[in-house]
Amino acid sequence: MTRLAEIQARIGSMGELRDIVGAMRSLAGMRVQETQQALPSIRRYAEAVATALASTFALMPEPAPERHADQERRAFILCAAEHGFVGGFNERLVDAAEAALEPDDSLFVLGSRGAALALERRRRIIWSRPMATRLGGVPETIRQLSAALYARIASGEIGRVEVIFARYRQGSTPATERHLLLPLDLTSLAAKRPRQPPLHNLKPIVLHEKLMVEYVFALLTEAAVESIASENAARFAAMEAAHDNVSKKLEELRQAEREARQSEITTELLDLIIGAEALNCR
Repeated sequence: MTRLAEIQARIGSMGELRDIVGAMRSLAGMRVQETQQALPSIRRYAEAVATALASTFALMPEPAPERHADQERRAFILCAAEHGFVGGFNERLVDAAEAALEPDDSLFVLGSRGAALALERRRRIIWSRPMATRLGGVPETIRQLSAALYARIASGEIGRVEVIFARYRQGSTPATERHLLLPLDLTSLAAKRPRQPPLHNLKPIVLHEKLMVEYVFALLTEAAVESIASENAARFAAMEAAHDNVSKKLEELRQAEREARQSEITTELLDLIIGAEALNCR
């Protein structure tokens, strides 16, 4: 194979790679837009459930004194990436989890890549599942997580739950956040408490528990959707950089192709001139 043919073959391969990278970049951008459009509705729903939950406080007896935080066995829910090409996204999240975890704490992980990284660092995971990659898969993912979480709470294994996830920030690195999930933040909920108790058909304790479960579901859904947005934003940035690098390499190859073609033309002209001179000398 001549040098020109070799360069042309590399240009073809590089062009295909650029198309693949461009498609991945476009898909990641679409996922970010999809999640950003859904998040305001998810937050409004969580706010509405929080207000309804606060309204049940007037129906409930005085809560028992809370145990000190040191007496609670903690669990952390880590929302990580499901797929690759996200730069240091998972590393930042696992670093945050490692900084918070103590030897007796339990770790739940959403996201295969994050779970694999945590295991590489010899972190014990008591439950893990793939992170949803589309909005439509989030409710089922959260239902599975909630079932595993409540089973361990009911058995007394866990008394306090926190969630660690990345919040999308346009034009910058996602912010890693750590929020208390359970026990509920009664101080913030009390601020939403209406003056009059609500009309209700269910027993107060049943109504309170159902709303509490729904509120936790809404908070976990928001964290998961924020994580999906941040994962895809990180992938978009990685693919954008890769697309630029491939485009630069492709331009270098095309310049090399022009030079190789000119070199071949020059060589052919020299061969013709030499051949003509040889004939004239006879």
